Amino acid sequence: MKTQDQIGVAPRLTATGWRAPVTAALGAGFALASVAAHAGETTIGTTSVSWGGYAKLDVIYSQFSEGAVAQSTSRDLYVPSTIPVSNGGGDSYSALDFHAKETRLYIKTETPLENGMKIGGHIEFDFIVNQGAGNEVVTNAYNPGLRRAFLTYGNWLMGQEWTTFINLGSIPETLDFVAFPTDGTVFARQPMIRYSSGNFSIAVENPETTVRTVDGTGSGSTAKTDDGQVPDLIARYVAKLDNGGNLAVAGMLRQLTIDDAASGGPDATTMGYGISVSGKLPLGSRDDIRFTLNYGEGIGRYLALGMSADAAMDGNDLEAIGVTSGYVAYRHAWTPQWRTTVTASAFQADNDILLTGGNATDSVVSGSVNLLYSPTAKLTFGTEYRHAEREVESGADGALDRLQFSAKYVF
Repeated sequence: MKTQDQIGVAPRLTATGWRAPVTAALGAGFALASVAAHAGETTIGTTSVSWGGYAKLDVIYSQFSEGAVAQSTSRDLYVPSTIPVSNGGGDSYSALDFHAKETRLYIKTETPLENGMKIGGHIEFDFIVNQGAGNEVVTNAYNPGLRRAFLTYGNWLMGQEWTTFINLGSIPETLDFVAFPTDGTVFARQPMIRYSSGNFSIAVENPETTVRTVDGTGSGSTAKTDDGQVPDLIARYVAKLDNGGNLAVAGMLRQLTIDDAASGGPDATTMGYGISVSGKLPLGSRDDIRFTLNYGEGIGRYLALGMSADAAMDGNDLEAIGVTSGYVAYRHAWTPQWRTTVTASAFQADNDILLTGGNATDSVVSGSVNLLYSPTAKLTFGTEYRHAEREVESGADGALDRLQFSAKYVF
């Protein structure tokens, strides 16, 4: 069962909100019973209300080759920009973490109107995007954080949703929270206004610029400006293929802005653009290849969890930073219950070291392999190994090796 959310078309209250529904993961031709779209539903007046989500345990052993990493999202999930680097003098550091923060809940509604149209709403949260003051000493209590919150009316979607630049139909089945091979993917959720017709979508989305500056020591840092005045313009087309496959192309045009004139700082704008080609190519009835290739200038915050800034300061001007990233994933089903996904992923930034500093990430490469088992359609156990290497412009580098076990129950 593929929802519109998974194939990259604007959802009309059919999106489950699950990162990778089990039925989609198992593939066509499998005999397991289908998964219910939600845990429960009721009707209040003329409004239908449904809810669901999943509970998930992650056990993660991480080894960083060049230094310690404090307990944080960098150990809860794969954040490539936080892999410690050194010129060979770093100390290896290992940590074992248990958490259930990815556990997710959603509620959605749909109400028919007098004019024959329907209005819907979707609210979704988990416990990993807004951890607050939670800790592992006694209670392991973490705050819920907003993931998605939008309304739909006809062909319109308004609210916070996955960026139109992403193709959710190319998601590999991995255990990591991000689901994509992080260094090679588009990843952003943000407020927007989107119009969809058939397989075509166009949207204006929240503008935000990240800017790289260099201090007197030659070390760079990245900050967001909050100065955007023109929304990011994004369009996407998804072509459906046989057997649940798809091919998608998305384009983006955006204005990068910094306005510190009131405090005597720079006031500058420049343009950014990007293109993303992605898809899922079925191989027979069970296996498939999923891929994404991204290129652009000034789109750093959309890629690899913001590993690169959008632009760097060149005197009082903004200089857009070029970035290229991508991944390929091969999924093989051993039996109707057992399957494996192998991924390879890469990121490259075209930095001017004089503008970004030697500590800006130059490149990241990673690979992963997993083995997943679903005794029933709603329950999945799995183990996954990941290796990643990061290098910064100075030549310093570091590596991450991670072994992860997960148990997930979709309800």
